[in-house]
Amino acid sequence: MHLPIDFVSDIRSLMGEQRFSIFAEALDQVAPVSIRLNPLKTDGMRIVPQMHSRRVGWCDEGWYLNERPQFTFDPLFHAGGYYVQEAASMFLSHVLHTFVKEPVSMLDLCAAPGGKTTCAFSALPPGSSLMSNEPLRLRAQVLKENVIKFGSPDIVVTNNFAADYARTPLMFDVILTDVPCSGEGMFRKDEQSIGEWSRQNVFKCQQLQRQILTDIWPCLRPGGLLIYSTCTFNRQEDEDNVEWICNEFGAVPLEIPVETEWHVTGPLVGALPVCRFIPGISCGEGLFMAALRKPGVLNPNPQLTATAMKSLRILCHGVEPDRLKGKKQIPDITKVLMVGRHEFMPKVELDYADAIAYLRHDTIQLPSDTPRGYVAVSYKGLGLGLVNNIGNRANNLYPQEWRIKSTHVPEPFDVLELC
Repeated sequence: MHLPIDFVSDIRSLMGEQRFSIFAEALDQVAPVSIRLNPLKTDGMRIVPQMHSRRVGWCDEGWYLNERPQFTFDPLFHAGGYYVQEAASMFLSHVLHTFVKEPVSMLDLCAAPGGKTTCAFSALPPGSSLMSNEPLRLRAQVLKENVIKFGSPDIVVTNNFAADYARTPLMFDVILTDVPCSGEGMFRKDEQSIGEWSRQNVFKCQQLQRQILTDIWPCLRPGGLLIYSTCTFNRQEDEDNVEWICNEFGAVPLEIPVETEWHVTGPLVGALPVCRFIPGISCGEGLFMAALRKPGVLNPNPQLTATAMKSLRILCHGVEPDRLKGKKQIPDITKVLMVGRHEFMPKVELDYADAIAYLRHDTIQLPSDTPRGYVAVSYKGLGLGLVNNIGNRANNLYPQEWRIKSTHVPEPFDVLELC
């Protein structure tokens, strides 16, 4: 892999020669493949034996796969049975399990595409509330899709900037700031990010990160937990920013316990307790994470009121109301994808071929005894979406923007199977 000269110089100096050599060699290797099971939908399911090697140590729902299947052609992926997520980013699960022991209100501030949001919700104590935000409109639509497929009606998705939140009365017990960064940790997966890297961009990212933190800090309750993370390696966006948070806001850094076999690297400069995942040393992509406590005594409040949220641009929150088309009321797909909802309407189980056809937004044939009207369709018990059965055919109501666009005809396979 051809890396920018300045990047090599900076990171070699930061990591040291031995660690940098391991890291550089790893960038020329195939990245590990990992998924995270959705505990809301996969009770009684397991990984297909020939596709898994071992669990992700720091996340109970995480699994490494021996090979990368064509996830696009697995209906259970579209049904939200699992999420394809880079293993290091699942470390959030461990951090939340370590520091959060009772129901809380949490904000994932820069959340698209949704991996850390759904990981966080799986790790939070029951009764917690979670707001998932993405400031960029197109990325926010991807976040909305993934949260809907995850299936919890208790996650609110918004499309706002940190400053918008600061103008509301909302206060949170936990805030995750997985801030926009120079993306050095994604070099192995996204070569375009290599061409976009520069020292100037690193500086711009650092300043943007500090502005985001300044804007959102007032929304964290006294005694609350701030989780700061990037997918980059340089000290400016990582250790220097954590030190800045401590100096600027009086935040108290927390020691995150780790197991030796995880091969998590500590700070590369300074002595503040931070965690780094470095390709070749730990099994995953690049990640930097720190946990910090706001001064004060926390009185957690997991409740978020609609009044406090009214000035925000809410994209989805639980089951959406029916859509009017002429005189018809068309139910929203959330009635099927939210956990347990499709039990309240007729349901038809599809085989693999029909499930793929449905996800392509093609017409499918239902059994002759299927009731007329709106019907939920599922695959291996997990809801996929809705059709309108008019007798001689079933009108496909799967969202056009979510459909499988590839015309490839796959062999049937599943990443998960029922026990």
